[in-house]
Formats: sequence, C-alpha cells, structure tokens
Amino acid sequence: MKVIVVLGPGGVGKTTISAAIAVKLSKKAKTALITVDPAKRLKSALSIDIDEIKEVRKNLWATQVDKFKEFSDFAQKYGISEISKTKLFKIAADMLPSEEYASFLKIIEICEMGFDYIVVDTPPSLKFISFVSAPEKILSLFETDVVRYFLEIASRAGKRFSGPIGIAGRILGADFVVEFANFLANLKSIFSQMREVSEKAQKILKGENTVFIGVASPYDRKIEELLEIIKEAEKLDINITQIIINRYLDFSDDGIPINSPEGVVKLHQELVNFSSKAREQVKTLQLKGFKVFLVEELFKDIVSIPVLEEFSEKIEFI
Repeated sequence: MKVIVVLGPGGVGKTTISAAIAVKLSKKAKTALITVDPAKRLKSALSIDIDEIKEVRKNLWATQVDKFKEFSDFAQKYGISEISKTKLFKIAADMLPSEEYASFLKIIEICEMGFDYIVVDTPPSLKFISFVSAPEKILSLFETDVVRYFLEIASRAGKRFSGPIGIAGRILGADFVVEFANFLANLKSIFSQMREVSEKAQKILKGENTVFIGVASPYDRKIEELLEIIKEAEKLDINITQIIINRYLDFSDDGIPINSPEGVVKLHQELVNFSSKAREQVKTLQLKGFKVFLVEELFKDIVSIPVLEEFSEKIEFI
C-alpha cells in the first residue's frame, strides 16, 4: 500500500489535483481518496454525496471526514458513548486537535481496507502542519499540568474542595468542575487506545511508502507560500520532494499577428512577462532539488468525474 499526501496553500486547486491523482491511480489499482479539508470541496468536484466512503468509479472510492461522527464512533467503540452526547464533549472536540485526530481515525480505517493507493487531500496552508503534528499532540495530551489538575478534582468528587481546587469550584461551580473532571477521567480510561491510534498515524506519516506532494499555482505568491509550508514541515521530519504547479500558462513572443490591435498586443506582452516569471520560479524550485511537474490551465470548471478524468491525463508525478 502506498499513501500519497497532497498539501499546499488554499486556492491552488489542491483538492482537484488530489482527485485527479486518485483517478489516474485507480486506472491501475484499487484506490481510495479522502479529504481532510474542512471546506469539503471534494464533494462539489465529484458532484456526489461522499459523507460515507463510496465507490465513485471502477477501482476508486472517495470519502470526507466528519469530525463529530468519527469522534462519536470512536467513543462508542471504546465504551464512552454517553460522554459523547454531552456539551463537554463538544467543547473538548473544539479544544483538541479533533479535526486532525478524526482524520487519522478515518485514514487508519481506510488503510486497513486493502487499498493499493490512498490519496489524502489535506487542509490548506499551515493547517497542514497542524494535521501532521496532531498525533504527537494527542500523545502528550494527558501529560499537561492542566489535565493532571482536573484529574485530581475527579479523584475528590463528592468531597469538600480546598486550596486551588476549592477556588476553581467556587468560580466555575462545583457541579461543573466535577462533571468536567469526570469527563477527563473517562478520556483517560481510553488513553491507551488513543495512544495506539496516534502511533499508527505517526507510522503512516513517517513510513517509507508515504509520499508528500506539494501543490501551488504561479499566481499571488502561492509558490512562496508553499515553500514556507515545506520549511515548517521539514522541522517535523516531513520530506517533500515533488511539486505540482497547477494552472500553468506558457506564452512566448511568437504567435501574435503583426497587425493585432494595441490592446491585444499589450495583453499578450503581459502574459509573456507572466510566463517568463513563472518559468524562473520553476527553475528556482528545480535548483533547490524539487521534482517539478507542470499542469496547464484547463479553462473549464471541474464539477464531474468525466471532466476530472480528462484533467487527470495532464497530471504527472512519481
């Protein structure tokens, strides 16, 4: 099994590239496409409901992450379904890196379903860093002083509070403090399972069969933004060597009729200058050691699988 993780700034067609890669791979092997992007653009790109994993064409399955569903299923699986119905559960789901954790629950589930390829469309920009660092955050979750403090409260449930605990009880309300502490204690009881999931997630991210592909476009400093993401990823030992430049335009001084109107000549020259700058950026990336693949502008919206299949023919990667 090979995992392809696609990352990049927002607005560069990352989800479309992810889908096109998956379509291309599905022509030779069983492939799953999962989007972690909260914007859920994949659903519109495929024009079908993919809240559950679904076969969208021969050899290609697709799905998207619903963090509350994934977290609730996890809670039910390990016997804490009651707390998943509480307000505290929803508060915790917002405080923890739960979007990312839920994503890895789904990714691990799919990894165990016998696919040859799994393509992961990640959150845009530096949210990708939050995504890849989530397993380590979960592993260290119960080592914080704050959590240990509330676990102490749980051990005193029904007893008279004193000191800092008593102050917390007076400020927040004793019932709330005890409820919150018991909630944390319940989570503590499944820490071994959470640790196991996080360790599996780390193995996937750091595995030799996992490839990271950066996506950018030659507009609005998106290449520079991608390089910033790559720089942060390197701090986490994430090695990104391939870059796809989407919506690439290549104009030269040739090809414009001699008697063209001045406005046409001016527009063409602007496009020539833009192309020249884009070529320089690509050359710079290549000099930095990246394998760069260019995807020309399709000039049509990709809102169906047939159009996506056409677009996938333009995609190249290793």
